[in-house]
Amino acid sequence: MRPVPCRPRTGLTEASYKDEIRYTPLHSVGAFVLNLSDPSQVAVPLGDGLFATDFERPTEVAELKELVVRHVSAGRSLYPQGGRTALDFGGVPRSAGVAISTAGLNRVIDYPVADLTITIQSGITLGELSRILDAEGQRLTLDAPQGDRASLGGIYATNAAGPRRYGAGRPRDQILGVGFVTSAGEEVKGGGRVVKNVAGYDFPKLLTGSMGTLGILTHMTLKVRPKPEASALAVLSVSTTDDLARALDALNLSATRPIAIELFNAEGAKGLGLEGFGDSPWSIVVGFEDNAPSVAWQLGRFRDEAAGHDVRIFDGEAAPAVWKALVECFAETPGPITIEANLPPSKVAEFASALDPGRWALTARAGSGIVRAHWLGEIDLAEAQRQIHGLRQLAEASGGALTLPRCPTLWKESLKVWGNPRPDWIWCERLKQTLDPAGALNPGRFVGKI
Repeated sequence: MRPVPCRPRTGLTEASYKDEIRYTPLHSVGAFVLNLSDPSQVAVPLGDGLFATDFERPTEVAELKELVVRHVSAGRSLYPQGGRTALDFGGVPRSAGVAISTAGLNRVIDYPVADLTITIQSGITLGELSRILDAEGQRLTLDAPQGDRASLGGIYATNAAGPRRYGAGRPRDQILGVGFVTSAGEEVKGGGRVVKNVAGYDFPKLLTGSMGTLGILTHMTLKVRPKPEASALAVLSVSTTDDLARALDALNLSATRPIAIELFNAEGAKGLGLEGFGDSPWSIVVGFEDNAPSVAWQLGRFRDEAAGHDVRIFDGEAAPAVWKALVECFAETPGPITIEANLPPSKVAEFASALDPGRWALTARAGSGIVRAHWLGEIDLAEAQRQIHGLRQLAEASGGALTLPRCPTLWKESLKVWGNPRPDWIWCERLKQTLDPAGALNPGRFVGKI
C-alpha cells in the first residue's frame, strides 16, 4: 500500500490535502515544502513521505509532560525529533501522529569541568556541545555526521557513532545518566554522574539505540575527555583482497594503539572528497591521538610494520580535514540503497571482498566490524532482493547481521530493513510494553511489532 502523507495544520481538509499536496525533499534543511498557493507553508515530516498531523516544540520538561498526556489521551501517536538527520531510518511510521521537536530543550544543566562529565538537555546539537567543551580544552569522543544539525538525543536514539568508536568506545560506553518522559507523561531518571549508580533497569544503555520507542529523551550525563595534544592519520593502500585480510589482521597484533581503523574500496574512498583517495582498490585509514611523542612513535612504528606498502601520513594542519571526511562519509547517500553489516572485526575483509566494487561504494568502521555500502546506479526490487538476500546470508554465517539504513519506502517491508527476526526481539517487545503500554512512541519504526 502506498503511504499517504498525514495532514499538517494548514486548514486543508483531509481529502483536498491528499489530492493537492506534493513534496520535495530538502535534506539540507530537513523539511518538505508544500507545492500550494502559499509556498511559505511547510509541513513537518515524519519520514518516508509522511507528515505530522500536529507539531510541538516544548522548551521545558514540564511542558513536554503536559503535551504528551494530552496527545496520548486523545489517541495520537508521538514522533520525537531532534535535528531530523535520520527521519527515514528504520521502519515506516505506522500511524498518523504528532511530531515533537526537542530542539527547544537545548541547555547545559551541569558542567563540573574537573569531574570530566557534563549534563545536557537532549536537544543540544553535537556541534554546539563541542564548542562548549572546546572552550575548556575538553571534548566528547563520540563523533557523528552532520554535527551542526544532529542533536545528542537523536544521536543516542539511533546509536550513531563515528570513526573514534574503535578506540573511544560505543555511545553506550560514554553515557552515565539519562532522563526521559514516558508515554504516560512521567519523567524517569536513571544512572548518574558516577559509573556505579545503577539499580533495576540500566536506562542509559536501554535508551541508547531504542529509536525513541521507549521514551522521549530530555537530558543525559556524558563522559568527556581532555583534548589530545596531537592527532594524525596513516593511509595504507592495498591492491588485493588477500593483502587486505593480512593487513587488517596485522593491525590486531600491532604495537600501536589506534583510535580509528577505517576501510574503503575505490568508490567509497572517492566519496571522501579528498585528493588522492580512491587511487587504489582498497584504502585502510588508521587514526592516532595522544601526546605528541606517542603519536610520533606510533606513526614510525606503523611505517615499519607496513613495510612494502604505500603509506601516506596526514598530521598537523592536514589531519582535521581527513578526520572530518571520515566522520561525514557515513551520511553520504549515493544510489537508492544503503546496507550496514555488523560483523566480528575478523570477518570484515571477507564480507568487503564479496561486494562488487563496480556496484557498491564501501565505507567501513573496520576496527569495530561495521561495514556500510551504497548501491551505485539504478536497481529494481527483484535485483535488490537478490543482492540483500545473498549479503545477509553471508553476514549471518559470519556471526553478524545486516540491516538497511536506507532504501525506498515501498521496499522496506520486503527487504526487511531490520534484518531477519531474532529471538531477542521478543524481549524488546516486552520492554516496550512495560515502558510504553499505549504503544504511542514512534510506532512502526523499530524491530518486530514495536
